[in-house]
Amino acid sequence: MKEIKKNGMKIIIMTVFFLFLTLYITQASGYDEYNRARATTLTNQEIASFEQDLKEGKEINPSDYLKKNEKDYNNEFSKIGLKISLQIEKTFEKGMNAFFKALEDMARTK
Repeated sequence: MKEIKKNGMKIIIMTVFFLFLTLYITQASGYDEYNRARATTLTNQEIASFEQDLKEGKEINPSDYLKKNEKDYNNEFSKIGLKISLQIEKTFEKGMNAFFKALEDMARTK
């Protein structure tokens, strides 16, 4: 029985460590920062274009400068994938909260 508990704890600790490492690498890669910087660059280009049109005396239409040239790739499969991903996130969060609560309870009882 003790062997099962030891093996179970090892598996849980390794799983938590692996998940932490995965999230850390994702954050460290700067994917979110890259997307924000790209949006800022597009905004700066739109501002420069607007200022140039003002200098040239062209007719100004605000909707011309707020266009997004990105394609929308959403379809039914991506929507289903998003829903599944959100459900996994909720389940994982509940599991992690329960796990850390159990660790807290174990630490308090000793």
